[in-house]
Amino acid sequence: MSIYQNSYFIVPKKGEYTLFEGLNLKTFFEDDFFEDDLLWNNSKISLKQIDNYLIKKIDEGESWSKHLKIYGNNEGNYLKIILENGFIASMSFRVNFTIDYSIFLNIIINFCEINKLLIVDNELNILPLDYQIIKDSLENSKVYKNYKSFGNGTE
Repeated sequence: MSIYQNSYFIVPKKGEYTLFEGLNLKTFFEDDFFEDDLLWNNSKISLKQIDNYLIKKIDEGESWSKHLKIYGNNEGNYLKIILENGFIASMSFRVNFTIDYSIFLNIIINFCEINKLLIVDNELNILPLDYQIIKDSLENSKVYKNYKSFGNGTE
């Protein structure tokens, strides 16, 4: 990940565990890796269930595996879905600070609302599905602050 990008996880509200806004998921952090696949166990959400919405809103990007779907641009803003046996095993999205991400972020929030999904930041906090709160989280992140400290993004 570049200094001008930040990633967020997307997890189901219900699956192996029932999750809610404000919860911290540090118990799923092991060996410097967030085990978000554990949260997708038993959710049984297939790509077919969500693909139509995503294709209408975000162009399908280039993928290097049949187990990986990309919506958006690998150099810009994108949503990444990892599949196992046709079901979602992991989902995340990345925001690029150097381009306008407002429309993309609103699409992601709406997508999460419709599909009963939650957004998790780098501190593993589940965020409310609110544009301003997620934008503030992004702009207060270590990654964004580092990006700004290098003299980037001056208005």
